[in-house]
Amino acid sequence: MIKVLLADDDFLVRTFLSRITDWEKHGYKLVGAAQDGEEALRMAKEYEPDIIITDISMPVMDGIELIRRLKEEGNAAVTIVLSCHDDFDYVKEAMKLGANEYVLKNLLTENKLLALLEEVKQSIVSTHKSGLQFDAPEEERDYYMGLLQGGERRPADAFFTTAVLAVHIINYDTLVAVMPMEQQKRFHSSFAQICREACQNSSAVRCVHIRQGDYVLLLDLTEIASLYERRQKIQQYASAAVRYAERYLAVSICIGTSRAESVRNTEEICWQEANDALNERFYTRQAVFYGWQLEPCGREIPQAARLFCEQIPDYIDRRDGGTIRRMWEEILEEFRAQHTEARLVQEWLRQTDRQAGISQRMIPDRLEDFRGMEVAYLTFREEMLPQTDTYSSAVSQTIRYLQEQHTGDASLVLAAEQVHLNPAYLSHIFSKETGITFSEYLLSCRLNTAKDLLVRTDDRVKDVAVQSGFNDYRNFCKTFKKAVGLTPQNYRRQCR
Repeated sequence: MIKVLLADDDFLVRTFLSRITDWEKHGYKLVGAAQDGEEALRMAKEYEPDIIITDISMPVMDGIELIRRLKEEGNAAVTIVLSCHDDFDYVKEAMKLGANEYVLKNLLTENKLLALLEEVKQSIVSTHKSGLQFDAPEEERDYYMGLLQGGERRPADAFFTTAVLAVHIINYDTLVAVMPMEQQKRFHSSFAQICREACQNSSAVRCVHIRQGDYVLLLDLTEIASLYERRQKIQQYASAAVRYAERYLAVSICIGTSRAESVRNTEEICWQEANDALNERFYTRQAVFYGWQLEPCGREIPQAARLFCEQIPDYIDRRDGGTIRRMWEEILEEFRAQHTEARLVQEWLRQTDRQAGISQRMIPDRLEDFRGMEVAYLTFREEMLPQTDTYSSAVSQTIRYLQEQHTGDASLVLAAEQVHLNPAYLSHIFSKETGITFSEYLLSCRLNTAKDLLVRTDDRVKDVAVQSGFNDYRNFCKTFKKAVGLTPQNYRRQCR
């Protein structure tokens, strides 16, 4: 309950203020009514009121001196000044000293007073909710991140995290990370403010920037007993945050929420639930993932994926493209069925690439983008195939044809004409003897030529595409990134 202290030298005014409303009905407790500033100062020390409503003109110690003394002594009470029309200069002085609001006595009514009290109430509740002061954003971040990881709560902390929203900015790298540092700092501040506004600037919300592109909203819902109402509040805050981020900062965000099952859950449990929910974005395209609607994440790599990682060198040595393609599809389906944690899937791909001898490539943040990435294990360099005399005459001639003509209009039909075979039959025997398809080998030849030109020359990427046999620049960039894991520009920078 918010404690209120009155101060006015006029007995009738004090009586009027004491009886102007049913204080406790509206969540306030009247702790006293002083007749001058000196008495008010003494009562403020004794009762520690949250709000002091004081007259400007009083004997012994006036309202101006009272406000000055309160500030000097570090009293954090909100001050509302009562004044008359001819007290305006005093009011200005009071506001300079830190008074929060003022109201004219002759216009004071119950409704006006209650409205004024409601305005200042939020800042008071916010202070009570936390009880903590931080000297820098980094200190606040470290404290709350410590709680989320099972750290100790400070004794003065009256804010109890009972629900968590894990917030990720999807286009952070392209929109925010490229900003100058000072502009990035302003963005972080603006984004936190947007999140608070989405939560109606409630005192029961904390917004903490934890790392690039990631924030956490901590909610204190201890006063909401109903599970339905807690979930409703979380849904309201999350959907508003998504709208506000897009509308005011032009960023796209996604959110994972905790389950809100109990107000007794620790911060650590809520944080894990929210991250599990956010992990679902690896599998599904939507903005908000509610923890109570999702199955728990899989925390182990499926056996088929582990086996694939171990045996990928053998598959490549045998040029067993069929097994690689089949197992890749099966593994992706297993990941999806088990909702395996994204970080585990991404680390699995890194290890598999290392096993296969594939140079480091960009790791997708969605499972759907893993489709087609097996092409990196199928597009063998020309020298990886045995000498052409180990194949039939038709396949040997086709390999030489592709090595010599891949930068031009090479095609299966033209190759078939060279060896006097039906295109379908040539495709069949080429795949059977080499372990990869005609088109996969053609793509391998073109990609390796592109890689060589990107590293060896300063030609424009568009020119490199044409010289390598790609007539469509957009298709070249898309194909290159899918196979290599980097854009042509990034590959050039990395390899030089």
